[in-house]
Amino acid sequence: MKIYVNDQYEVLGLDNGVEGYKHVFETAQTRTDLFGDLCDACIHGYKYEPLYEMLFNEDGSNQRDENTGEILYKVDEHGNKITHGFSCHPFVPYQTLMLIQKQYEDSQKQVQELSAQVAYMQMMSGIAEEV
Repeated sequence: MKIYVNDQYEVLGLDNGVEGYKHVFETAQTRTDLFGDLCDACIHGYKYEPLYEMLFNEDGSNQRDENTGEILYKVDEHGNKITHGFSCHPFVPYQTLMLIQKQYEDSQKQVQELSAQVAYMQMMSGIAEEV
């Protein structure tokens, strides 16, 4: 699966490129592995970001840049941070995501009910559905 994210690593889409993406990550995990049965709107409330190997001082504290105070990371021979894995986590409050998911599920039930009613009415009236 491909995961498309913006500069803040917020998920913009899965498998299909989307406008505004800055990074794409390929993973052997499936949509269900990472997000269960969450709808697209909920998935867009998640971040998928790389974790980097950090540098530590002898006392176990993080090494920091003397000028900026930013945490320092291990780099490869090309100066790129060494990836240690990825983190997939919501950045939108979980309760909000669950409300969105419930609304999505309720709307899907309504679509199914209305489709069944249309099919029944067509059957009763003898009208064939246009394809």
